[in-house]
Amino acid sequence: MEPWRPSPRNPMDRIDPNTFRFHFPNLLYASGRKLCYLCFQVETGDYFSCDDSDRGVFRNKVHPWARCHAEQCFLSWFRDQYPCRDEYYNVTWFLSWSPCPTCAEEVVEFLEEYRNLTLSIFTSRLYYFYHPNYQQGLRKLWDAGVQLDIMSCDDFEHCWDNFVDHKGMRFQRRNLLKDYDFLAAELQEILR
Repeated sequence: MEPWRPSPRNPMDRIDPNTFRFHFPNLLYASGRKLCYLCFQVETGDYFSCDDSDRGVFRNKVHPWARCHAEQCFLSWFRDQYPCRDEYYNVTWFLSWSPCPTCAEEVVEFLEEYRNLTLSIFTSRLYYFYHPNYQQGLRKLWDAGVQLDIMSCDDFEHCWDNFVDHKGMRFQRRNLLKDYDFLAAELQEILR
């Protein structure tokens, strides 16, 4: 297995099906999952069109001391790919872990730069949701206009179709929604 290196310039096209099944289920306790995956799609213009060059996957380790979290990789990549701040952008993220407080703050600053950008974040799991500073980070994103939600079955299927190298295998929802109800209720409570 190759060593992990953050690469904010080069997102992956797709991830392996086993990687998706391991890293993306809605779990309250997700031991052994020390990577964070961010699947993204960018729609541009008045009609919000999207093609394959406007989507990809970033990966990082979720430890606070990692050099570049997946969210930071995306922000760096986006600034290089879309320097125009006058165009309209609709960005959707599907995350295996919700953003840490530092990344939440950086995303809020990024949204101040790109005022014509809307961001929707669908996360599989809430990272340290019981810590007040992680809760505050999620509230800052919400207050900045970011749509936040826990990934549903439709979101998982969308990811499977667009970000997983499934080689024709059909989507199966088993075990993906294990703790969905708890996580969705917890997120709503945090955002209140």
